[in-house]
Amino acid sequence: MQLTRRKRSWRRVAAGLLAFLVLYTVLCFVLGKNYLSPARHVPVMPAWCFLVSVPTPAGPDPAWATPGLAAGKGAPVVFVMAHGYGGNRDTWKDLLQELPKRGFDAVAPCMPGQDASPDRTVGFGVKEARVVVDTVKWVRSQYKGTPPKIVLLGLSMGGASVWLASAIDPSVDGVVSEGAYANFEQAMNTWFDRKAPGASVYLKPVVWFASSLSGIKPGSVLPVESAALWKGKPALVVQGAEDHLIVRSHADRLSVAAGCPDLGGAWCGACAVLRGCSGRVFESVDGVCKWVEVGLSLDLPLTPETIVASRPRAQGIAPTDRGNDLFLC
Repeated sequence: MQLTRRKRSWRRVAAGLLAFLVLYTVLCFVLGKNYLSPARHVPVMPAWCFLVSVPTPAGPDPAWATPGLAAGKGAPVVFVMAHGYGGNRDTWKDLLQELPKRGFDAVAPCMPGQDASPDRTVGFGVKEARVVVDTVKWVRSQYKGTPPKIVLLGLSMGGASVWLASAIDPSVDGVVSEGAYANFEQAMNTWFDRKAPGASVYLKPVVWFASSLSGIKPGSVLPVESAALWKGKPALVVQGAEDHLIVRSHADRLSVAAGCPDLGGAWCGACAVLRGCSGRVFESVDGVCKWVEVGLSLDLPLTPETIVASRPRAQGIAPTDRGNDLFLC
């Protein structure tokens, strides 16, 4: 009789454990699937943009472009812009309005699995990089004569994707990133642990499911390696010092790998950190535009001497712009 009770007790424990494992597995699968296909928001296009279609393997990608570029009368320098995870084309609406005033054109495609992208899932930066490269091809097709100089500009996962894209198409002319990760797996673990202490360990199956469904291993997504291949070419790495998701060390590694110079106090260097900023550093565009004018339009090497000699300090992002303490990596 006592033995029978013990058997029943063990069966209950085993059944409870089995039920927990099943629920845990289902939860991790759902979380992994939802991570690859986050909730989408399709923004309303502002009046100063034109809707264009960028051919991609997943289908036509609806992008917002500045009027001149959309009409095939683009400027000598074009920004191809990639938004981050959970973002959309609306991230770039202010730049799309401001850049033409400074003599530049720009285009902002939808990143995979987000906004109005024809692709159903995100790609950890890998598929995003391919969309960036496809957009570069589209930009060049808009020019009948001299092709433009193209600057890749990305935020967060979009920042990582423009580094990866620079390795796929090294013929682009400049790379600018803000809040980009150097190593996706490390950034992902930080994201999990920020949600809940130790989550990067006990929610590891979420990563396994997401990796299996996407066919992409997080540990293989290494923008820092692309930055090393880019070394010596025009590059700008910007980091919000209060960004606790993509921490400072990622910017440090990207800037070192890309061979970014220490510009001794000029913001237009290759690695600028803004204290007090958690994102949207590019709301002020003067510094980036001046960096492009010096590094690309004037065909000058990016050195402290050429930057300082070519523009007044006030034309960069100064601490007084946002009340931030500005310093260089």
